[in-house]
Amino acid sequence: MQPNKNSQYFDIYRINGRKTAEIRSKAVDFAQTHFNLADIDHYVDTLIQQAGGEPAFKKVSGYYWATCISVNDCLVHGIPKGYIKPGDIVNIDTGMYYQGTTSDCSTTFVVGQATPEQEHFLDVGKKTLKQAIHQAKAGNRIRDISKTIQKNIEAAGYNVTRNLTGHGVGQTMHEDPPIPCFTSSDPDLSTKITVGMTLAIEVMYMKGDWPLVLAKDGWGLYTQDGSDSAVFEEDVLITPTGPEILTRI
Repeated sequence: MQPNKNSQYFDIYRINGRKTAEIRSKAVDFAQTHFNLADIDHYVDTLIQQAGGEPAFKKVSGYYWATCISVNDCLVHGIPKGYIKPGDIVNIDTGMYYQGTTSDCSTTFVVGQATPEQEHFLDVGKKTLKQAIHQAKAGNRIRDISKTIQKNIEAAGYNVTRNLTGHGVGQTMHEDPPIPCFTSSDPDLSTKITVGMTLAIEVMYMKGDWPLVLAKDGWGLYTQDGSDSAVFEEDVLITPTGPEILTRI
């Protein structure tokens, strides 16, 4: 279970979330005109430090970047090396450690003008995340979030990942409970959602089959069939009146 957290902690977390959301938005804008992934990562790193925080991803053992930037068939954990180009589907994932709190959020977008098919693909993920967050309320169970994600993504003709999960977040980047994008007999899905939980809810999906392969760099996870993928993620605080999105401007 997640540790007890007082009101001061949540006030700090709200500041962290807002700052991180602003950085994420600026990173997306920057990536529309700066195609070198290392430059994008350096830009985000600088913004995090200017915000008074530390890149949370650099606290992960063996990872040395402020972002994960995943392009097209790379679902997650793409190392920010190489270049993007107009027409690419790009996910920027970042987080900030700030005064004892840790944020973790991501978004996916198209460089330049998206095609109608790309717009639809990403719109499904955005809408699904909103619906999944709506299920993140006290008294529900993790299964309610997972079921919503799977149902909506599959109804659109896409697949959710079975290899990765959303997760609790807060004092560290990865805390209990895991939040899969699909339902199963896993007992973790029966975990009751309670007031005070902070959850990183992730919608991770792809156009083709769900199996992933690990890149030679040991980090990037790519769709086995080469199909495009996307991720949308927000940090959510469970309050007595419902879910509060922390990573929102």
